[in-house]
Amino acid sequence: MKKLFVAAITMVMAMGCSDGPTQLADEAEGFALLKRDATTLEATYRSGGASVRMLAVETSANVVEVTYDFGDPVIGFHIDYNQGVGKFMPEGSPLDAAQAQLVTPLLEGISNAVAEEGQRTRTEDAAMRQTSFMQIVPVGELLSPYQYVSARGWTHISCTCGSQNIGGYTRQAGRGCGCTGGSGQGCKGRCGQGCGITSTPACVGTTAYTQDCAKHDYGLGSFSAASDDYTFASNNCSCSGVGTCY
Repeated sequence: MKKLFVAAITMVMAMGCSDGPTQLADEAEGFALLKRDATTLEATYRSGGASVRMLAVETSANVVEVTYDFGDPVIGFHIDYNQGVGKFMPEGSPLDAAQAQLVTPLLEGISNAVAEEGQRTRTEDAAMRQTSFMQIVPVGELLSPYQYVSARGWTHISCTCGSQNIGGYTRQAGRGCGCTGGSGQGCKGRCGQGCGITSTPACVGTTAYTQDCAKHDYGLGSFSAASDDYTFASNNCSCSGVGTCY
């Protein structure tokens, strides 16, 4: 698995590297878009000495490789939309807290750089969805590779905030910054960035609301169980726009 992972990362990095601008961007704080075209999206985010480089490349029709290079670790995804199969491929040390804090501003930077929902390329959509998923990857735990498939399906929940069945449990879920279930962020059940009560982040990632994502939000399900939802679930709830509760 390790040899295959290294080979895949080497191939993707070779296809997407940008000479010159990468080094300049790595020296600067904040977000930098390094490359964006029909098949490639490359960006970095640096803060306080920590950095992450995201590279998404459509290596063949509807097959996308997405990597998050923190130096150590490197976390990769292989997504085959033709087969409906995804692979989670971590390599190296556990993700630490400083590295994890880079993911949300990276996602917000990417969301400002790519097209609106429904107009994104396959690469842009994969980058948005997998960066959203990176927000729930556990911190301080040694990660193991696994495969997930869309054929196992997912169950959408209602977009309207209220008491809902989230797969064997009844909890408050749905859109809205006040839909917190009594604790934490709102938008419970969203397969992506939640929203706060006093702050309303940009509408980024997906607008899919599912049972597995809601279970994860309440600590009732694992991050891996929500993998297929984040990657493949259709957007069943609309977004009301940037700066509003959704």
